Formats: sequence, C-alpha cells, structure tokens
Amino acid sequence: MSENTTVAISYAKAVHDLCADAAQAKHWSEALAGLSAVAQNADMVAFLGDEARSRADRLAGFIKVVEDAVDEKALNLVRLLGERDRLDLLPEVAAAFEKLRAEAERRIVASVVSAKPLTDEQSNQIKTALGKRLDRTVELETTVDEDLIGGAIIRAGDLVIDGSMRGELEHLAVQMSR
Repeated sequence: MSENTTVAISYAKAVHDLCADAAQAKHWSEALAGLSAVAQNADMVAFLGDEARSRADRLAGFIKVVEDAVDEKALNLVRLLGERDRLDLLPEVAAAFEKLRAEAERRIVASVVSAKPLTDEQSNQIKTALGKRLDRTVELETTVDEDLIGGAIIRAGDLVIDGSMRGELEHLAVQMSR
C-alpha cells in the first residue's frame, strides 16, 4: 500500500468518524465526490501542480472554486489537506470513505459482465444470491461483453465468479494440457 493510500485512508476514517448517521454519511459522500471531481479537473490539476504559486495561493484558489458547494466541515478538510499540500489526495480520500461507508451500511457493489443484457429477473436473482452469500445489500453494475460467448462474470469485493463460456473453455484447455 502506497504512502498516499495510507494517508488517504486515515483522512477517510476521520471523516467517517464524524458521521453520526446514514444521512451525514450520505452528505459527506456527496461533498467528497464534488471535491474529488474538482481536484481531478485538468485545469485544477495544473493549478495545484504549479510550484511557482505558494501553497497558500493554491489552497485559496481551490477554496474559491468549492466554497459555495460545500459546508464548513468540508472546507475545514480542504484547508487541512491544503496546508499539508495534499489536495491531490481528495479522490483517494473519497474512494476510501465510500468503502468505509459501504462496510458500515453492509452494502457492496457487484459488477456483472454478461454476454447478453440481463433481464430484471436475472438481476434480482443475482442480487438475492450474492446478498445471502455475502450478508450484504447488493447493488449491481452491469455491462455486456459479447466475447464471453455465454454466461457471466461476477465481481463483488474479493469474490470473483466466472460463469462465462469463455472462462469454462479456458479452464477446459488448462485441464486438457495437463
């Protein structure tokens, strides 16, 4: 784990500790998503990377862009990151916060790549089965990849289920080569 990731996780934990309920967590998710989007904007990346400007000027410029969009607590986080020249960590802080929030709310996002679009019934069956297996509320993100031939690949956290025809053929090829 890189130092930046470790630092971002620390900030995310601190923000998460401020959340007394799901409404506050949702509010912080929205604030961090907005701050992250600003920090990733190409013009802002160039501005923050301009070493000819003082750290205070870069922080003031960032605050000027976001101050009307977030509350005072979020601005305090921005100030803290800016004073430490770590505004570029905002996307990682936001991502780490979302992981903490999902864990606290017992949610998980699962991605399903299928050969054909899933029906509502298939989506519901996958959600139900994964929910029971992982003891979580499951949100699905679905995509179609016709190269799978048939079936689907499901990823939820560390769990990967390859039920695709391509995966089965690859597995068969390995077995036959032994």
